[in-house]
Amino acid sequence: MARALVVRARATGRRADTGPAPVPHAVSHVVVLVKPEVMTAGSAADALAEAVRVLGQGDAGVLRAAVMPAGDFLGRGYLLLHYPRLHRVAADGPEALSSGAREELGALLAASGTGGAVGAYEAMTREADLSPAALDERCRAAGIRKLGSGSYASVTELNGRPATVLNGFLPSLAAGYTGPGALVGLLECHSHREIDALRGELLGPLHPFHAPPASLRGALGALAREHGTGLSEGRNAVHLSAGHLEGMFQAWRYFAAADGEGVGSTAFGRSLAERGVSPAAVAALAADHNLAEDSGETVSPHGATENLPRAAVLDRVLRWAATGKGLGT
Repeated sequence: MARALVVRARATGRRADTGPAPVPHAVSHVVVLVKPEVMTAGSAADALAEAVRVLGQGDAGVLRAAVMPAGDFLGRGYLLLHYPRLHRVAADGPEALSSGAREELGALLAASGTGGAVGAYEAMTREADLSPAALDERCRAAGIRKLGSGSYASVTELNGRPATVLNGFLPSLAAGYTGPGALVGLLECHSHREIDALRGELLGPLHPFHAPPASLRGALGALAREHGTGLSEGRNAVHLSAGHLEGMFQAWRYFAAADGEGVGSTAFGRSLAERGVSPAAVAALAADHNLAEDSGETVSPHGATENLPRAAVLDRVLRWAATGKGLGT
């Protein structure tokens, strides 16, 4: 299956897909994204097959698979929609942060004395010769501090002056999807295991070369070594949906939407519909805009439901919808 998809995608320059499959009432319905750094000309078929093998051994079945050119994935906006908050913070800077992330940034600015922060794309305009790779390297050398969901800061320098840069790795991450011949692999998966177990035990830690061999990142890291491919925390080979809410949107966007189906065709979307949550309320959560809680604090909906059990995420979305938290209700 993996080799046939890769061959077809390369031959046509378009998406190759195994086609729709029934979605069971699984505990977890997620997407595994196999990234361009391992979906290269020499290793794409092996990388996709290895991901499928590891998933099967970890009690995660593959319902459907697709392969598409990485440039097409980027050009169609899939990368932006895959990481909506990462991109928003990189583009809009502090204004895009949730309340908690803004507080963390304030403490960092006070300690560093840099005075203010800029998003990665604003930072790119501050030095004429600054490349995405150079900004990424500079931020990683300075240290990347997590402020909140999809929100990271590095105290570094721009044009020789101290500066705090938000999501400074993002331009380089996006540039990784522009390499000639690179592909993206998409796997729609289901499992009786909860997402926190899938991510904690099956996905593996950020750096593939430091991940257990039986994990997705460990297995793909070993394959990358064989092919002489460099990986890192930023180029980490594979992503697995971080929560039931995120997984629902990714499964819908990468698979069901192309078939003309709504988000209610996903396992989690079906559960929300059965509990009376309207399609408009669900759709309002897709872009991960800040959401005001009863306390007045704002949160990232995707971040607030990350790694939570399925039942807890259902309860949280039901509460948001019942109180009309800007969810179209």
